[in-house]
Amino acid sequence: MNSWFISDLHLRDVNERNGNLLLRFLFLLNQNPSQHRLFLLGDIFDMWISNGAAFVNHYKLLVDEIKKFKAAGGEVFYFEGNHDFHIDTFWTDQLGIKVIEDLEYFDIDGMKVRIEHGDFINPEDKAYLQYRALVRHPAIEPFGHYLSGHFWKWFGESKSKKSRKKTGRYALENSDKIKKLIRTYAERVYVNEKPFDLIITGHMHVFDDYVFEINKKIIRSINLGTWLEVPRVLKITSKEVKIYQVTDILNSVTTV
Repeated sequence: MNSWFISDLHLRDVNERNGNLLLRFLFLLNQNPSQHRLFLLGDIFDMWISNGAAFVNHYKLLVDEIKKFKAAGGEVFYFEGNHDFHIDTFWTDQLGIKVIEDLEYFDIDGMKVRIEHGDFINPEDKAYLQYRALVRHPAIEPFGHYLSGHFWKWFGESKSKKSRKKTGRYALENSDKIKKLIRTYAERVYVNEKPFDLIITGHMHVFDDYVFEINKKIIRSINLGTWLEVPRVLKITSKEVKIYQVTDILNSVTTV
């Protein structure tokens, strides 16, 4: 069984570079779906709220491939990010895909793996944490379902360009600081919450692969970065934990 992890694609259109890469990657997985598990770590789309037809129709080619993958025996887990939330009304209710709002632990090929979008990596980002608490509040959630998907799509597109530019500039100028936040977070939750062998996160838009030791135990932290910089995928098998560029996979093999 192959377990694949992707995060922070921020797709706006199937026909853009990363939309096309994801579609081709899904074609590859769909050659033998029962051999694969796909973990979507959030912010896959630049905006997806609730079950709006505007999103389903706009990303139909991708949705159809994921639906086909799930129906043919592939496993899919969708972790909500800050650009995709309250999405269980479509992904779970209509496609049968498990949506995870916060974090979850998995046993993968003998490893205890903690998986999450990464919302809590930076405790100093009070504005974001307040925003997250607001949009996920039970009193606010009905608005996400009630307002039309066309409204949310327009709203997301009107905000995302400015946000993407700001986030990209900040990540570029503060990559060392962000890596320290990622590593500190991994060490802290290992000690204070629950031990694991590997933690996989996204959200921060900076790729980081970090190995540390606590009480003579070796632990690994991988932050997947963002496809806006480099389209990466993490693959876990019984033999290895390895990071690939999606373009290398697509160019070098015909099956996975």
